[in-house]
Amino acid sequence: MLFIKLLYAFAFVIVAIVIAYIEKLGIEKKIFYVSILALIQLFILGYALLYIFSLGIIGAFFMISLMITVASYLIMREIKLKHKKKLFLSLFVTFLATTIVSLIILVFSDVIKFEPIYVIPLMGMVVGNTMNTIHLTLDKIIDLVKSERDILLGYLALGATELTALKPFIKNAVKSAIIPQMNRTKSVGVIFIPGAMVGMLLSGANPLYAAEIQIVIMWMILSSSIISGILICYLMYKEIIRI
Repeated sequence: MLFIKLLYAFAFVIVAIVIAYIEKLGIEKKIFYVSILALIQLFILGYALLYIFSLGIIGAFFMISLMITVASYLIMREIKLKHKKKLFLSLFVTFLATTIVSLIILVFSDVIKFEPIYVIPLMGMVVGNTMNTIHLTLDKIIDLVKSERDILLGYLALGATELTALKPFIKNAVKSAIIPQMNRTKSVGVIFIPGAMVGMLLSGANPLYAAEIQIVIMWMILSSSIISGILICYLMYKEIIRI
């Protein structure tokens, strides 16, 4: 039954491929590839979660650690900074700090139960969204330091410490990086219904309860984005200022 539903739903991919072919975009194979890759990965994830849920909270911590490790590696590979080991460790600490803060607030506010079925997907949202923010922040601050080095050197010549001289750049980079999340937060419920709320509504949850959970998630992601953007800059400021 599930296979038949997926077969019908594959029409979305076929439509995208046909349009790409007609418009000669040259990405038809890539569309097919990423679609099949997503299918395989999500089914693997589904089976893996069945096992991880059976391990209890230990399995949840293992899954979160794996998410953080992979996210740290992916960003480390893309960001052009020396001292890759320090960058990886700084990224890992940043992700770990944001997930711990988010988990503590969620659990102690009694928004969720301290169980794998709640912890894993919500911490996955934190890691996934902060990954984007961290990447954008590092890209932006590196560009700013390169393009406005004279201003940075001016601060240093006037006696500012390296961190103090870099703070205006950190401010601009973080503000720029969180614009997508700010836009999603202010438009939620008006322009679009976010994924978590859609999932709850489809499962038959009370709309008011779904709205409550979704706003908590939006606040959590916004907070973790700001924390992670600032923290990674503070941890890597010596390397950033010397690029």
